[in-house]
Amino acid sequence: MPKAKYEVRNLKIAEEDFTEIVSFIAADNVNDANKLADKIEKNLELLSGNPELGRVPRDEEIRNLGYRYLIIENYILIYTIEGKTILIHRILHGARNYKALL
Repeated sequence: MPKAKYEVRNLKIAEEDFTEIVSFIAADNVNDANKLADKIEKNLELLSGNPELGRVPRDEEIRNLGYRYLIIENYILIYTIEGKTILIHRILHGARNYKALL
């Protein structure tokens, strides 16, 4: 019997992150922007069936808040699991101070 899938919901700020990232990359290369967008969407689909796919942060404060993360190329997708829902909090470039942005 297949596992029940989790609902994946992007918070508004995560949607804005996604749009900004894709738009920024598309300004130089539309093909690269589309490839990254597809990778992010594929990982969101993977999460729906495997919510614990992401890593647990080393930072104790963030870990204790229940955050997990996935690395997708140079980007970090930060999420929490709430019941049968995965909430995507942020999608940020790995060079950014993600702790200050949560």
